[in-house]
Amino acid sequence: MSLRLAVLALLDLKPASGYSLLRRFQNSIGFFWQTTHQQLYKELHSLHAEGLLDCETIVQSTRPDKNVYRLNPAGQIALTELLAKPAKLPRIKDDFLVKLFAGRHLPTDSLTQELSGLIEQHQQLLATYQQILVNHGNMPIEHQQQYAYPIQTLKWGIHLEQSWLDWAQQCLQDLQQMSNADDNMTHQHTDPSESH
Repeated sequence: MSLRLAVLALLDLKPASGYSLLRRFQNSIGFFWQTTHQQLYKELHSLHAEGLLDCETIVQSTRPDKNVYRLNPAGQIALTELLAKPAKLPRIKDDFLVKLFAGRHLPTDSLTQELSGLIEQHQQLLATYQQILVNHGNMPIEHQQQYAYPIQTLKWGIHLEQSWLDWAQQCLQDLQQMSNADDNMTHQHTDPSESH
C-alpha cells in the first residue's frame, strides 16, 4: 500500500488541514501503516500539485491561516485506480522475534523480562483499540455507516493483539520453564557433594 492511497482514502472520508490529517492518520491508518510528519505533508502537497486535491485557505483571527484539502473528481479517479491494484502480502519486521530466534545466546531471564514489558505495551494497545470500538458504537448511525469499512481494520487490530498476547503468554511460560531448567542444571553442576 502506498502513502498516496492512505492520504486519498482519509480525505475521501472528510476534508482536512495538514495538521488534522496527520492526527487522523495517527489515530487510524497509523496503527498499521507507519509514516513521518514530513512524508505525509510531502505527499499531501504532491497530490495538490498534481491536481488531485482542491485546497481552500481558511483565514483565522487568532491563529495562522490554514489550508483545508478535499478530494476532487480527479482525486476520486486516482483513488479508484489505486484501490484496483492488488495488495501485497505484508512483511513482518519484529526486533524481538529476531532476538528470540537467537535467544540461546542470551540469559533466559533477560528475554523473559523483555517479553513481559512487551506484553504490557500490547495490553495497552489492545485497550486503546477496544475503547475506539466502544466510542464508534456510541456515535450517530450516520457516522457508524461512514466508517463501516475502516472499523473492520480496527477489528483486525483487536484480533491481532489478542492473538499476539495469547502467543506471548505461552512463550513466557516456555521461557520460564527453560529458565527453571537452566537453574536446575547449574545447581547440579555446583552440587558440593560431587566435589568429594
